[in-house]
Parts: sequence; C-alpha cells; structure tokens
Amino acid sequence: MTPTVEVVGRAPRALEHIPGTAQLVRKEDLRQLAPQSGADVLRTVPGLNVIGEDPMGLRLNLGIRGLDPNRSRKVLILEDGMPVSLNPYGAPEMYYTPPIERMERIEVVKGSGQVLWGPQTIGGLVNFITRDPPPRFGAEADIRYGSFNYLLARAGVGATHGPVGWRLDLIHRRFDGPRALNLALTDLGGKLRLRLTSSSTLILKLALYDEGSAATYLGLTTPQYQTDPTLNLATHDRFEIRRYALGLTHQHLFGPRLLLQTSAYAYQTERAWRRQIFDRADRGLAYERICDATGRCGPPGDAGILPDDTGGSIFFRPEAAIRDRIYGVAGVEPRLTWSWSAPRVLSGELTALWRFHYERARDQVRVTSFPTARAGDIHDDEVRDGYAVAAAVQHRFILWDRLFITPGLRLETFWSSRTVLRVAESVPGRGLVGRDVEQGGSAFSWALIPGLGISARVLEPLTLFGGVHRGYAPPRSRDAVSPTGQNLQLDPELSWNFELGARLQLARWLNGEAAGFLLEFENQIIPPSEAGGAVSGGMFNTGHSRHAGLELSGTFDLAGALGARSFALPLNANYTYLPLAIAVGGPFDGVRLPYAPEHLLYAQVRFAHAVGISAQVGLTYVSAQFADKGATPTPSADGLVGELPGYLLLDARIGYTLARLGLTAYLAGKNLTNQVYIASRAPAGIQPAGFLQLFGGLEWQLPSR
Repeated sequence: MTPTVEVVGRAPRALEHIPGTAQLVRKEDLRQLAPQSGADVLRTVPGLNVIGEDPMGLRLNLGIRGLDPNRSRKVLILEDGMPVSLNPYGAPEMYYTPPIERMERIEVVKGSGQVLWGPQTIGGLVNFITRDPPPRFGAEADIRYGSFNYLLARAGVGATHGPVGWRLDLIHRRFDGPRALNLALTDLGGKLRLRLTSSSTLILKLALYDEGSAATYLGLTTPQYQTDPTLNLATHDRFEIRRYALGLTHQHLFGPRLLLQTSAYAYQTERAWRRQIFDRADRGLAYERICDATGRCGPPGDAGILPDDTGGSIFFRPEAAIRDRIYGVAGVEPRLTWSWSAPRVLSGELTALWRFHYERARDQVRVTSFPTARAGDIHDDEVRDGYAVAAAVQHRFILWDRLFITPGLRLETFWSSRTVLRVAESVPGRGLVGRDVEQGGSAFSWALIPGLGISARVLEPLTLFGGVHRGYAPPRSRDAVSPTGQNLQLDPELSWNFELGARLQLARWLNGEAAGFLLEFENQIIPPSEAGGAVSGGMFNTGHSRHAGLELSGTFDLAGALGARSFALPLNANYTYLPLAIAVGGPFDGVRLPYAPEHLLYAQVRFAHAVGISAQVGLTYVSAQFADKGATPTPSADGLVGELPGYLLLDARIGYTLARLGLTAYLAGKNLTNQVYIASRAPAGIQPAGFLQLFGGLEWQLPSR
C-alpha cells in the first residue's frame, strides 16, 4: 500500500475512531457522479456550501456550517495530507483546486479529529487522495464531449515491478461555457513508489498544472442579468495559472507498533490575471467601451448605447491591471505513531508531530495602456515571507474496544513580514504612476489549539460521539502589516467548535449519521469589500458570530435489505439545517451572515445491475442566502447586494459496461431543469449558474473491472 497521509483511513471501521463528523467519498461514488470538478463532489457532503464563480468550479469557494466561503479561506484543503492553497498561512486562497479526475477518494472532517492538522482548523478539512500505482500493469482512459464544447480527455497508466511502483496521469479539459469562459487546462501527475526494505517505503509525487481562460471578477448588474444571464462583458480579461509541485513521503516501521511517517512538500504557483479597469458610473474619463443595462456595448457616443449612472451599466477604461503573483511553499513534517495495549481492557494510539513551513509571495500590479496588452508599467510591488513552526500531540485511549477517548493539543506559531518595493501614487498631469520605495514590517501570531473527542460503540451497530476543539486561522500576511510597515496587531481568528452525534451501521444496507453542532467564532478579520459596501480602509478585528445547526446523512440499500445479489439500489440523502448563523455584537448584531443558507439538501438514488447497466439521479437544494453583512433583501442595481434566491438542481447519469472489454459508455446531464440562478454576487457582481449541460463519454480500463 502506498504510504499516503490520510485523515480518516481505509479500515472498515475507521469512522468509529474519528471523534467527530467525518465523511468519505469513495472511488465508485466519484465515478457515478461524473463530476466536472471537485465542487460537484463536495456539494454531496452535509454541512458544505459551495458557491459558484465559474461554471467549471475552477476556483473553489467552500463554506462549512455557515462560514464565509470566499476562496475557501476557512477550510484546510489538502492533497494526500499536504497543503495546496497559495500560501497556507499567509494567503490561504484556493485559486487552484486539485483536478477531481486524479482522485481515488475524498475525506472530509469537521470535528475535533482535525486537531492534528493545520493551520486552518475553524471550519474543517478536505483531503483529496490521489490514485496509487496499481499492483500490476494497468491502463485507463476517459473521454467526454458535450454542451458548450465541453471536452475531457484523461489517461492513466501504471504498474508495479517488484519493489518499484509507478503511475502517470494526464488530463486535458476544454470548455467554452455559457459565458465565454474559453478554458484550456492541462494537468500532469506522476507517482513513484520505492519499497526500500520490508519496513521502509518512499513515495515521490510530481505534478504540473497549467490553465488559461477568460475568467473574470466582473459579474453582471441586476438589469443585465435579467436581460441575458449568459453575458460576459469583460471580453479582454485573461486568467493564467501554472503550478509545479513536488511531494515526498517516507514511511518506516520500527516494529509492529511504531510508525514514522515523514512528509516533505514544495510547490510554486504562478498566477497572472489581466482585468480591465472599469467604473460603475460615468466619471468623465476617456472610456474604451460602455455597456448599458441591457448588455449592449459600444464606444462612447454610440447612439445605440443608453448608459445610466445608477449602477446598472459598466464603463470600461482603456487600461487593464495585470495582477502578477508568484507563491512559493516548502515544508517538512515528521509524524510518529505508537500503538500500545494493556491486558484485556485498555489500548491506545499516540501520535506526535512537528512541522517547519516556509512560504513566500511576490505581488506585482502592472497597468497597461490598452486592455489586451501583456506587459505594462509596475505600479505596485511587494514581497511577503512567512515562517511557521507547529507541533501537535494526540492520544487515543481505547477501552474494551468500544470507548474511544481522544484528547489532543496543537501549537501553531507564524512569523510574517511584508516589504513594499513600489507603490502607486497620483502625479498631476500623469495620473497614477509607480514610485520606488522600501518599507515594511513584521508580525507574529501563535495559538494553542486543544481538542477532545469521545466516541462509544454502545451497541454493535450504533456509535455515539461528541467533541470540542479550538479553531484557529492566522491573519493573512498582507492584512497583519500595513503597506507602510505598521504592525496592525491583528489577533488570530479563533473559535470554539462543539459537536454531539451518532452513527449507525446496520449490516451493509443501512448506515447513517446525525450530528448537532455549535460554533462560536470569536474574532473574524473583516476586509473591506465592494459587495459589503466598503470602499476603503484596512483590515480590522471585529466581534464574533454564532453558528448552530443539525446535519443528517444516511444510505439505505433496498436491494441489500431484500438480500438481492444481482443488483444494488442505494438511496443516499443528507440534510443540513442551519437555523443560527448570525453576527454577535456590533451594528449587525443578530443579522444573518452572508452566504449561510438555512437549508442544504442532497438526495441521490443509484441503480446498478450485474449485466452492466447503471443509473443515478441526484437532487440538490440550496435555500435563499444573502450577499452582504446587512442581509439586504432587495437587489441593488449593480448586483453586489441582495438576496440570492434558493434553487433546485437535478443531475443524472446512465451507463452500460462491457465487463470483458473494460469499456463503459455513459450519458450524463447537469442541471437538467435548466434553472438559471444567482450563484454569487461576489467578487464584483452577479455570477449566474444552472445552465443545462449534457455530455457523453467512454471509459476504458485494463484490466477490466
């Protein structure tokens, strides 16, 4: 077995040991869902709210239990136990999401079981687990084509020869999209496993990700959305990202009870985003193009364009700003696990780790003289460095193989610095120009993160669990230090998270989980945002928020209950009820938080027959949400504020497998009701979603299933 760093693990009763809510999305679930991105999969997990920004889920905006979903900042995203965000401590934004086509399964943990992981422990963690080298030579391929010129081509090949196992995966995706996304994406991943001795294994991972698209921050205004939700007015915007990643995991067994697992990781993310500068009202400038409330665009003075100054129109300047950023990350984490047992009654597992982590960000803003330029004058330039040292210990005590008591403690320390090398300033007659400077400062953040979880198998099919843990997120590097070098004395974001629940596993045909939760988020760091009504000012500490609710999930297999062997008919459903997600204290005391729907529902029925026929239907319901901290119900003309009405989505897949050939043909549909809805009003206007998509595909696997 490849020494992958896992959170839940693969053992049949692994969930019993997790002191809190946890879900596994397995390989067959991924296959039957026919997902276009990880966002499609994470929508099926209770408590998770995925906010759309683009129709392919390229930028994951994931909120857990009512937390802010913006760029998944309050979620720890891992791949094989290693971080993947831009800078995990100083800039935890998810501009890159691991391609779902490379994944074997996904682990989601929201309770105290995440104390061993960090730095983000407020909402939960998601661990994408990639495919291992096969035990013997194997190959597989998948090709899809469908609506909006959606094309996916994937190929994987691997083998094991004695002590050496290897695997290569190549993915290429193209998608024009309903709003002219014009995506081209290529991902190449490789694994090499070396069994050094009978007790020592080394695995090397390499990955290259390259993406280019017409993705834009600019959404639609309210009248533009009402006229035509397929509009993309920022036709000159261009997004390019490239990521190189290296991972090493060494596993050594010192004996049957002592395991040392050491992970080392390094990756660099290069991101350039050209966005044309625009105004929402006529400021009397020389504009390149004006788009009115109906979405008609033309040069200034065009008689067919009827702009307004109330927020319903967009005034594009001839300049564009290229946000050119490079993020580097490196770290090492040894993790020691010792299993022990006393006669008959008591056993345990002690895990201890430490981590050293370094990260760097280089940010430049280059302003061009025309909207399609690829160069430009540097107006802003800065470097941010961060050093983190973390340590954690967790001890699971097991009594009578039924009662699991798991205390844990984590220490996080983070030093960050910010050096500004160039700033934009206004010069009479020349407008904004860059000026060389050298100014900066540093900041320090630390926290002790305790956690305690208890689970008990009170009856053979029933496990009760409960837990409490401290949540922690360090202030982002650019937030903690002002551009002039002032330490803004921002405290880390902290929370107390409580859970109480039960799991049921009855034979192989019925399982379920129910959990109540309470989250007290004590200190949120609030950035000024256009959507929230702010136009200037720095970051600041603010009061706290309170989140409370209930999560229910379960699977019932009718065929299994009847003892049928030739077919399976499982019904999966999960529901999240979030009656409380409010600000506490301050001017918005008691007001519901943005992007915190009260109801989330996912239901799925699947049919699979031994002759090779399979079918699946999935239903997703998300209730209404608000876009601003004032929970303003009435939409503004610019589209930044207002309610996001609830929506209902229907997906389906049908396939047929020729087992002896290892070949599967399938047809899938996304958003079959074609219910176009407002997925988000951030970061700069209405982002529509819900467009009907159909695609067909062929899968091939050798050896056959």
